[in-house]
Amino acid sequence: MMWLFAALSGVVVVLAAVAAGLWWKVWRINRQQQQMRQELEQQRARHEQNRLDHIHESLNVIASAVLDSQCPITEGCIRMAVLLDNLPLDCDTKHRFSVVFEIYNATRHIPTHSSWQALDRKQQRRHEQEMWALEKEHNEAVMELMSYVKVNPFGKGVGASIN
Repeated sequence: MMWLFAALSGVVVVLAAVAAGLWWKVWRINRQQQQMRQELEQQRARHEQNRLDHIHESLNVIASAVLDSQCPITEGCIRMAVLLDNLPLDCDTKHRFSVVFEIYNATRHIPTHSSWQALDRKQQRRHEQEMWALEKEHNEAVMELMSYVKVNPFGKGVGASIN
């Protein structure tokens, strides 16, 4: 009878050791998964920050190019609107950039790239006149906005609320 008790005690000890070993493996796997999730989240955050930094830098370059007459107002506003659409803008920022979106929306129908090349010269001139009229109408507001961006660059001033 004593040997039966000893055998059962041995079985219990072995089962406890196996259970402890399995628990340890599960704990270690859970910890590794948690670390992997944290690393993945950090990687996503870095990727998102790099994306935002690239957009901010592009917006700042566009503003400078428009101010320096290296880029037409219409093209600058179109490029800026597309980039701004990729940012989580607050209401104040959307309002501040309303002239950019206004020009963008007014020129959305104008073909670009190869579609522009496919137009005959008369159609191109008609669209160019439309763009020049928009630029003339909004020149002061756009230049004021681009100057604001140059003084308060995205990521540092304007974009600080979007980081």
